Amino acid sequence: MNRIKSCIKAFLVYAVGLTVLLSLSLIAFSGDIYGSDHVKKKVAIKTYNGKYLSAENGGAGLLTVNREKTGEKEIFQLMDIGKGYIALIAYNGDYLRVINGGKNVAVSSGKIDQWNTFQLVKLGNNKIALKTHNKKYIGAEDGGSSKVVADRKKIGDWETFELIEIGEDEIISDQCILTAVSSDKSVSFTWSKPNSTKDIIGYNLYRGTTSGRYSSTPVTDFPIKGTAYTDENIESGTTYYYVVKAVYKDKTLGSVSNEVAVVLKSRINLSAQAEEEGIYLFWSMPNSTKDIIGYNLYRGTSSGRQSSTPITDFPVKGTSYIDKNVEYSATYYYILKVVYRDQTLGATSNEVVVKTGTNNLSIVLEVGSRYMLVGGQRKEIDPGKGTAMIMKNGRTFLPIKAVVESMGGEVIWDALDKKVSIYLKTHKIYLWIGNKTAKVNGVNKETDVAPYISEGGRTMLPLRFIVENLNCDAEWDGIIERVTIKVK
Repeated sequence: MNRIKSCIKAFLVYAVGLTVLLSLSLIAFSGDIYGSDHVKKKVAIKTYNGKYLSAENGGAGLLTVNREKTGEKEIFQLMDIGKGYIALIAYNGDYLRVINGGKNVAVSSGKIDQWNTFQLVKLGNNKIALKTHNKKYIGAEDGGSSKVVADRKKIGDWETFELIEIGEDEIISDQCILTAVSSDKSVSFTWSKPNSTKDIIGYNLYRGTTSGRYSSTPVTDFPIKGTAYTDENIESGTTYYYVVKAVYKDKTLGSVSNEVAVVLKSRINLSAQAEEEGIYLFWSMPNSTKDIIGYNLYRGTSSGRQSSTPITDFPVKGTSYIDKNVEYSATYYYILKVVYRDQTLGATSNEVVVKTGTNNLSIVLEVGSRYMLVGGQRKEIDPGKGTAMIMKNGRTFLPIKAVVESMGGEVIWDALDKKVSIYLKTHKIYLWIGNKTAKVNGVNKETDVAPYISEGGRTMLPLRFIVENLNCDAEWDGIIERVTIKVK
């Protein structure tokens, strides 16, 4: 009996001692943990080499550690979730999360589980280590130049971080505010500068066809220097989504801007010329012809003052019409609107002006197009070669042969002297490749741009200089980059 009592007494002493030991252990361990009472603090996490952890990919990818300054993406909310564990919340509401068995750390989880809970272990001098649920440590592998991992078994320099508490007034946002205006051929963007432009060398603009999904390659090869850009490399009828990011001297990227969605406007180009029967009007078809039943033409005798009643009782079915109900030597202004099946009308076309009683040939060309309209007929600018009229140094260039021949003239190329001879009625123009001096009707004249040979081997000549010296009238529409030549 005494032996049994002695055993019971020894067990009680051992149990009490174990309880005290565990309590002391827990007290000591809890002293190594930051946070209490589910408090949220905003912190930056600095590495051994002075870089900061960053949700650089907008919360949709891996955590990086290559930023030299703190911005929106380098600030995390530290949230105490109890029992000695914390969670780290990125700027977009996602949590830091261990993935791939500890090989990576991402910012991609919208809820808390064991893989996005950590312990903050104090190391002294405001230094800490981030311990995962499976007792591994987060490390800035290769000093952060490679990736952030969570598979380190012990604490070293690259597993040591400095925790910096950030006040609300200390957070500097480098997010730009992006705006866009679309036309029928391009989209023009402008954006605001970040609060601080220190070390910013430009901006990257990103495009996608799905909201929130952008190409990792920006739309330009080099960062855009200013805060504006026009994107012409897009198709009509497609909705595009854009964001912009600042680019820093150290090649890191700033916070993603707001997203803008744009689609090219469908615009009809209306043309007109005087003929013996009346005024010949012709136009291009919209990008989408769904539900279109015809077109309404409106006429007026002063600009912007067209009648509200169309010139025909029923919509015009095709893409051309001759207005015979006009007076001789009168000036008329026309616009056109699409008519849809539900009787609604489309956007107003450009306005055209034409005077009756004249017999001018009209040639219409547009920058970027390899076609021209000659008296309403669609023809190639450079037949069989596919060359388009381009803009270079603020001037329009194109192979001129087909244009001059449409006027009734002749173009001769002298390969030996690299000379182009242009003849139209009594006009003679001579130009030389690479030379700004031309000869017009026997008189030397200076051009502000010289002719050149394109990479495709085509002879590119300045259109304005030739048109003006052939005594042709020309209307230059800078908004849609179109020129209408009227040959007398």
